Amino acid sequence: MKLINRSKQSPLARQACELALAAHQERYGDYGRSKMKETYTVRVEGVKVWVEVVNRKASYVATAMTGMRRLRALPGQVA
Repeated sequence: MKLINRSKQSPLARQACELALAAHQERYGDYGRSKMKETYTVRVEGVKVWVEVVNRKASYVATAMTGMRRLRALPGQVA
């Protein structure tokens, strides 16, 4: 199982993603159900950071929600 950290903005966000990935793997183990999303609220150095973890076929992918989302990434939008 690969643990992928997609957070490149700041060291704080990267650390939050690592904590969320560890909690997610402890909760679901290796190879949880695919295409499932889980949102974690992680406190790092007194700052709350929301982290979204998505289950893929052979990996867990964590992304910190620190900025604005791209409009094309919103659900229900026609490309």
